[in-house]
Amino acid sequence: MFFSFLNKARELKRLKRTGWVLKNVAAPESVADHSFMLAVMSYLYAKKLNLNADRCVKMALVHDLGEAFSGDIPDRINDRDRTMPREEKRKREAAGMRKTLSRLPLAQAKEMRGLWKEFVARKTKEAQLVKDLDKLEMCMQALEYARKDKNKKKFAEFFEDGEQNIATPEIRAAFSKVRADFKHISEKNRDAI
Repeated sequence: MFFSFLNKARELKRLKRTGWVLKNVAAPESVADHSFMLAVMSYLYAKKLNLNADRCVKMALVHDLGEAFSGDIPDRINDRDRTMPREEKRKREAAGMRKTLSRLPLAQAKEMRGLWKEFVARKTKEAQLVKDLDKLEMCMQALEYARKDKNKKKFAEFFEDGEQNIATPEIRAAFSKVRADFKHISEKNRDAI
């Protein structure tokens, strides 16, 4: 009964994250890699902050499911770097989510759609946390790639995104540490040139 949905969701294991592809990262992570790490982070931080950990984990697992149809459309901070206008991105992601969830029985589709809408709206503490962790996980991954790449500067936009969008105090503190590590390796690289 779930095979059509599961087979489509499995495609996220092969779908490379576009932000890393655009930066010419060798062997970039997949959307599924990202969602797994986000789910782990969501569980740990939700427990630490006394939020609904089950809801956060579910939200993290669901948040990119629509990309099985829409593809991974990068969320660029500068309008000039966007591959499409924000409104078009939202429409495609919503359509992708509808198509993906249409392969499920109504009850499960309704629950997952609700979690995704909550994530997008960011009106609950759980949704704000998961969205902030989504950005933190991206920055942690950017740091990992920057450590291996000669051109550290090309990863700076991911940290600008985190700077602009992470609001939860505890996640902001973690982001500050990751950003400081990035600055350190970037300055070290500049001194070596």
